[in-house]
Amino acid sequence: MSLLRRLLRRSLLAVAAAALTIGATTAIFLTPPVVHLLLSASGAHTVLGVEPQVAASLSDALVGDLLTTGSFGVELDGAPLLSAGERSHLADVGALLRAVLIAGLGGLILLALARTRRRTWLRVAIRDGAALIVGGSLLAAVAFALAFDATFSFFHGLFFAAGTWTFNPATDKLVQLYPETFWTLAALLFCVTLASLSFAAYRITARSR
Repeated sequence: MSLLRRLLRRSLLAVAAAALTIGATTAIFLTPPVVHLLLSASGAHTVLGVEPQVAASLSDALVGDLLTTGSFGVELDGAPLLSAGERSHLADVGALLRAVLIAGLGGLILLALARTRRRTWLRVAIRDGAALIVGGSLLAAVAFALAFDATFSFFHGLFFAAGTWTFNPATDKLVQLYPETFWTLAALLFCVTLASLSFAAYRITARSR
């Protein structure tokens, strides 16, 4: 039983470390500087047909609504930017993002408690969590690089009901503001950042014996 408890504790702390890293990386990618950089690099304003600062302002409003259960009622030229279907999808996305951030906070609390009891638990948790994250994120990065559409559809299918997240780039403003190039860059950079943060956390923890 003692061995089983140790395995369960180790698994729980590894998941906590992974949740913290995912939550932290998600928070980074929701900040205006990062989002604006991705919008600019993907030429989102050209696709939507607006000035760069307008695209950035629209995106800031939508990200704010994602984090605060807003209505996604931002307007462009006096009319609602998004359709009812687009707003509904963003409401689902917002719920998922908030859950990821809350899980990250929970992971931080668990790791802090582990550190107060025994520092070796924290080192093992960071190491195991880093192994999970680095392996998974690099596999995801390769999948996005080689087959973006299939991988994008796979991940969306895991979290959202079929038919609620497919939009027409010719008419729907959501995929014009965030075109495929935006998501390709974001997915690859997210995976690289995730792996880098996990590896850095492990190296820092390993040196603090």
